[in-house]
Amino acid sequence: MLTCLLAVLAALLLPVGAAQAAPVAEDCVGVTEGRYAGSFATAGQTHCLELPSPQGARIAALTSLGGAGVSVEVEVVDQNGTAQCTAGVLSRGGCTLTGAAPFRALVRADDDTATGPYGVHFVRTDVLQKDCQVLPAGSFADDAAAVELWTGGGVFSHCLTIPADAHSTEELLRIRYGVPDDTELFPRYAMSVVDTDGNGPPSCYDHPAPGQQLRTDGLTSCSFTAGKAYTVLLQGQDEERSHTLVRRDVTATAKGCTASAATAIGAPATTGTSGRIGNLRCHRVTTAAATDRLHINPRDAHNGTNVLVMDNNGGISCHQRTWACTTTGSTGYQVVTQVPENYGLAASYSLDAWRIATAAGPAPECPRIGSVAYGYGPLTGTLDGQRTGVCAVLPSVSGDQFRLVSTSTATDGSPGPLPALYDNAGRNLCTGSSSTYDCQGADQSLFVLSLQDWAGHSAYRAELTCTNAPCGSENVSVGTVTPDTAQSGTVATLTVQGTALGMSTTVRLTGGPAPLTATTVSVSDDAKTLKATVDLRDAPAGNWGITVSALNHEYPRGTLTVTPPPAPALGTYKPIAPTRLMDTREGLGVPKAKVGAAGTVTLQVAGVSGIPASGVTAVVLNVTATEPTAGSFVSVFPAGTVRAGASNLNFTAGQTIPNLVVVPVVNGKVSFYNHSGSVHLIADVAGYYTTDGSGSSYKPIAPTRLMDSREGLGVPKAPVGAAGTVTLQVAGVSGIPASGVSAVVLNVTATEPTAGSFVSVFPAGTVRNGASNLNFTAGQTIPNLVVVPVVNGKVSFYNHSGSVHLIADVAGYYTTDGSGSSYKPIAPTRLMDSREGLGVPKAPVGAAGTVTLQVAGVSGIPASGVSAVVLNVTATEPTAGSFVSVFPAGTVRNGASNLNFTAGQTIPNLVVVPVVNGKVSFYNHSGSVHLIADVAGYYTK
Repeated sequence: MLTCLLAVLAALLLPVGAAQAAPVAEDCVGVTEGRYAGSFATAGQTHCLELPSPQGARIAALTSLGGAGVSVEVEVVDQNGTAQCTAGVLSRGGCTLTGAAPFRALVRADDDTATGPYGVHFVRTDVLQKDCQVLPAGSFADDAAAVELWTGGGVFSHCLTIPADAHSTEELLRIRYGVPDDTELFPRYAMSVVDTDGNGPPSCYDHPAPGQQLRTDGLTSCSFTAGKAYTVLLQGQDEERSHTLVRRDVTATAKGCTASAATAIGAPATTGTSGRIGNLRCHRVTTAAATDRLHINPRDAHNGTNVLVMDNNGGISCHQRTWACTTTGSTGYQVVTQVPENYGLAASYSLDAWRIATAAGPAPECPRIGSVAYGYGPLTGTLDGQRTGVCAVLPSVSGDQFRLVSTSTATDGSPGPLPALYDNAGRNLCTGSSSTYDCQGADQSLFVLSLQDWAGHSAYRAELTCTNAPCGSENVSVGTVTPDTAQSGTVATLTVQGTALGMSTTVRLTGGPAPLTATTVSVSDDAKTLKATVDLRDAPAGNWGITVSALNHEYPRGTLTVTPPPAPALGTYKPIAPTRLMDTREGLGVPKAKVGAAGTVTLQVAGVSGIPASGVTAVVLNVTATEPTAGSFVSVFPAGTVRAGASNLNFTAGQTIPNLVVVPVVNGKVSFYNHSGSVHLIADVAGYYTTDGSGSSYKPIAPTRLMDSREGLGVPKAPVGAAGTVTLQVAGVSGIPASGVSAVVLNVTATEPTAGSFVSVFPAGTVRNGASNLNFTAGQTIPNLVVVPVVNGKVSFYNHSGSVHLIADVAGYYTTDGSGSSYKPIAPTRLMDSREGLGVPKAPVGAAGTVTLQVAGVSGIPASGVSAVVLNVTATEPTAGSFVSVFPAGTVRNGASNLNFTAGQTIPNLVVVPVVNGKVSFYNHSGSVHLIADVAGYYTK
């Protein structure tokens, strides 16, 4: 007996046998097969109807389930009164007549007080009846063949036949029930399928519809035997009702299915139109091997598309539901989709059909993760119509427990992804909702993130944390820790080898004045290699014990010998022709890519472009930031050291700005850090400091203006035009010797430019290369410090585009006579910040105001013998356009300037300033401004 389905049957009226006069209880009235109409004249009557059916026949007796007339119950006896069948067996068509003919149907009212007309519908089910309409096979097209049946007017039942040669071995029956307008009679119907040989009804599964009392649109799957005919019995009500019935092949030969192959995880989905509520769509999904495991999931904006999956033989692989299912065991599947009654109907839907595993294991496109000792992730990204999912194979084992947090990072309200952790049997071992899930590990789990059923896209962050660490098959072990020696005054990188190491694993050093804890910076994918940095800048020399701590266990691992720092090396300067060493736009010196937020690139400088491979203590670089995507700053610092808070360039989105940098060299390299957004960086070398004594020493002088094209000072009184060059005599001028000068230090300012351009400063009489010193836009005033070699006592200035006025203030020069000072680079250190009260009072410097900074005896600078300091000076939060001059404390300030800025602008510039009485002073011309100073080194005799 098949219980009622959700569909509507087509018009079919079978002939009604002639009504007989109501007999007395002991009399029987002969009837024919078909519908019989009788009437109870008095209450409590039992009518006897003599059936034409022979011994061995199988029959059905269908009665009304409500509506007009009296509801009755039927049982069958033979001529001797021996019971043959009860009402329940008769309603299902399974009553086999085994006694002596003739057989009699005894009819009684359900209510023994009822009188009036009633009906019984007799059908032979062991042979096909010519009066039963054929139920044709249909395809999954919208116009597929269907039978529409009506009840009412004395008709409450119908029969249909399925011929022996007209069905497949597995079929899907759909019945749509026409819900009446009246509500007084609750609608009811029932349907049964009976075979013709009496060996039992077919195996059918009536797909449930949770929460629905009346199924207006129902589905039933039936297994049919080849070569056998079947009768379909519909039992309803004697009221005006419609029932529409169709049947469809759901094996590999199903008609009307859109065919496609299973895809890799995350591939674009198959799309389809929903049609009307209740309409069935079919997709045939094929795969290479029956051992493949598929993930099948329908998705739409209302989460209303249900799915029913059958294999090649028509067997049910997944029951009707709206969420994903996994299946295996066939090379093809018929995926039937439907939006049932009372669900939201989207115009279209998507169907994911991923091959998540083969006989060899999880999907090959999923990366194999090295370790899940402490979890996996975090993962970030975006899923959409082209990338519908991501996956990874985790080396978990049975008993692992994970807490999964999967959240949306979108600002448009779109949800986070739907996570799953599949075992080898295709079971999802994650439970939970919203954003937090508990997941059980299995031997080699498959982790999948997919779009939520109703989401078209998802920006996400997802992370699995092992809650019973370590997860996976490996236990924690600690092997070697290298190196075994490091130098005091440096930041050392320690490498730990072992298994199941994690970011929470710590390395500690003991044996000095206080323990040192290293900072874990990375763990390899297989959790076998850990790197940690330890700050040894203030660590005394000696043997330090090494202990590695992991998961509340400590592993002593020998000693680290800290050696004394090297003796300070004073350097002399070697100028070289300006040469480009780095350009991230071209991949020169570093990878061809912008430097991202919190990103660092490292440049080899020793042994490059005429710089010696050893003995270099610092390099002088003109560093330019261009094409930044956000306001940020860049710090240039010795490679392999801990970056301090000092900055060298500050810029806004879209700005191109240069600044001169004097940076110490460690292991032949320097590093560049960008704080926010992304930016291209360029570096042009101007010279280097060496400890071999072959360079020039520095002679600072009071800042003096040597050139001003606005006034005709040093060069003609005219702006420098496009592709124009002016040459300035520097040797023998303003205290600079007439000979023995290898380079001069100039603060060069561009002002009143008519177009965006750049200026290059280079030795006079030499061929200018592509290096630049200033970059500016039309109307901008901007300075930059330049250290330029001197040839024949002169230097030249080239302007690329438009016209511009140029100003040059000398700060000092390099001499070959040995009378100057040597340079000592130090790690960039902040000496002054008026925003914080560091070095000077906590207040902006007002109009015509001056602040004085103590530099000698501070942050590693000697208390005496310092002739000049190298400072990166930054102006920030100015209230008006102005300029700042940096000059020796206690001296008379002249007209030279070091920084020029507009209201609200943040701008840095390198300054080399003489030191008098251990101090330097800072003058602001207009408005008020905060000033910052970071020291890069000093000059001493």
